[in-house]
Amino acid sequence: NVLILSLTWLGVMLFVWSVYRWHNAWIGLIPGGVALFLDLALVGDNLTGAIALYFLAGFLLVMQTNLLANIRAWRREHASYPAMINLTWLNFSFWALVGLMSFAWVLPAGLNTPGPVNALGEQILNVGARFVRLAGPLQSNKVIPIHAYGGTLPFQGSVKLGDRELMSVQITDPRISGQLLLRGTTYSDYEVGGWRLADRTPVTLPAADPNEIQTLIDKETLKGTIVPMNVQMLAKTVAGTVVYSAGEPVTVNRDLRAQVPTSAILEKRGFSLPNGADMTDPQVYAATLGDDQVGIGVGRDRDGTVVGVQYIQLDQYGLLGNSEALDPGDRIKRYDSYSVVGFVPDYDPAELKDAGDHYPQWVTSQYTQLPSDMSRVRSLAVSLTTTQDNAYDKAKAIEDYLRTNYPVTLDIPQTPPDVDSVEYFLFTMRRGYFDYHASAMVVMLRTLGIPARMAVGFAVKDDDRNADGTYIVKDQNSYAWPEVYFPGQGWVPFNPTPDRDAAIAPTVGAAPDPATSGLPPGITKFLPAGAGDPIVNDVGLEDLPASDSVSTVSGSSSSQGIDWVVIGIIAFIAAMIGAIALGWQRSVSGLPYPQQVWEKTVRLASWGGAPPSPGQTPHDYAQRLGKRFRDVQRDMPTIADAYTKSRFGHKEISEDEKKALKEAWPYVRTALVGGVAGRWRRRKS
Repeated sequence: NVLILSLTWLGVMLFVWSVYRWHNAWIGLIPGGVALFLDLALVGDNLTGAIALYFLAGFLLVMQTNLLANIRAWRREHASYPAMINLTWLNFSFWALVGLMSFAWVLPAGLNTPGPVNALGEQILNVGARFVRLAGPLQSNKVIPIHAYGGTLPFQGSVKLGDRELMSVQITDPRISGQLLLRGTTYSDYEVGGWRLADRTPVTLPAADPNEIQTLIDKETLKGTIVPMNVQMLAKTVAGTVVYSAGEPVTVNRDLRAQVPTSAILEKRGFSLPNGADMTDPQVYAATLGDDQVGIGVGRDRDGTVVGVQYIQLDQYGLLGNSEALDPGDRIKRYDSYSVVGFVPDYDPAELKDAGDHYPQWVTSQYTQLPSDMSRVRSLAVSLTTTQDNAYDKAKAIEDYLRTNYPVTLDIPQTPPDVDSVEYFLFTMRRGYFDYHASAMVVMLRTLGIPARMAVGFAVKDDDRNADGTYIVKDQNSYAWPEVYFPGQGWVPFNPTPDRDAAIAPTVGAAPDPATSGLPPGITKFLPAGAGDPIVNDVGLEDLPASDSVSTVSGSSSSQGIDWVVIGIIAFIAAMIGAIALGWQRSVSGLPYPQQVWEKTVRLASWGGAPPSPGQTPHDYAQRLGKRFRDVQRDMPTIADAYTKSRFGHKEISEDEKKALKEAWPYVRTALVGGVAGRWRRRKS
């Protein structure tokens, strides 16, 4: 902390001194440029606005200092100059710089960078990676997400994992329960201070039919589980910067780009398309690629002749198995939701043992990368796998070793400078949390020449489910795990962290009873035995015994009389419910929607024993309800804000506010109805 504050103070002092004493803006811009570079290393490549502002303001500062130097010279020479030259020059420079930056923005990129420049860039990135490790574990009383899903994943010291609710995950297949890994992104480049993203290329997620995959599973042609789920963000957090899926992504109901390793993009050349210049890109893909290949680009010469096709190879399931992340573009906002279907394969250990070591070149070049000296880690990995002759058994041996000998704790010291974090974990700390366990396994496998990568996201289990079966994902569900590549099988997850099962996979149970399907477990567990049996058996006349005659005259059968009674009771109940709903709605008809919601809220809260006090403001009442009914604490401010703006400000709420209000009201209504029921039960008892 002292070092960071000192560097910040020195940077500001250097800027002020260079501008006001030396009248040299270029030297003053150096601290800001260094800070911007470190932000890029920490946050990723999404600082476009900050970069544009830095360049614009920096060049304007250079212009201003240059003009002031000329003015001083003019004054010494008693030369005349316009009184408003400062504003004129500022206006001219501003528009000239905007034009220059716009031109640079639209200028095509892709020129070959000279080798010395690339080497210098690599050295600068190495310095940045070391500083990331320094700045990563700064302590704070606030719970900060352990995974930012940005360009880097620095190792940290002691961390806090709170119970803030980040998102809800509803599995729409009622047969699925158990443990799930929700992958957000993966990291491939290991440095002594943490992980970095390698070069990626955004591609459109290939269209796949989950029903076809499910059919193959039902026929036992394919082994695995289709996991369809609805995800809703419950907080404004970095968790909204990626889309999560269980296993390999199949389909997503929103526009996004799948991030794949640039090295995984293949190119096909040496073919002849006589009419290629007249063909569209999809037509070229259809003519040159197979069913298991997805085109992402067509190379043409100046005449439009097709000279090459870039594509991605699908895996044995027909899916984009090389996907490293699903990028939604903009951050998914609070209460926004999406649907995603994932496929979790069931891997056969025998097939993994026989997978061999014929890895694709792009896999070995990217996923076996390590710093120069990892001899100590390699010696340990070799000693643990001397009796194993295949990659799977070696991975299991390392996994078992880490699970047995390295306990889990969130309270650990920071890695000393110039010490590799994995080495420090393995040979000095000998304890840590999932980031360290997973990183250690990936690095140990890479020292043996086995490709592996680091995956981060969340791990949930049945204890994280609500009564309706929805998983509530919190900060404490953050997790990391290694994924190992097997030829012909793809990326297989392992778990060397001993706080959870070694095999984290969903459980597929029997289909629920049709009579109770759709009801939450909190209700069905109170039903009497046999309540799930059908009320009327669907039996044909030919199935009845000969002695059991069935009357064909309406009303002559006692069972038909009972049916009419049941129908009459159901109709009466429906009419009563309709009358109550109509009266409930008509009592607030004519009011703006925010005032309707507020009046309903006050009415339900009053029935639950919490009426508003005389002279109490809407926000004070909302705060009081939040303390009385815990489940409305999060959403009551939204309702109070909308009501205040409509009732006292006489303004229409925006579409975003209306959407937030519509999403908040069902939660508040449910909680208040529960309060009314609880008060009734207390009075009855």
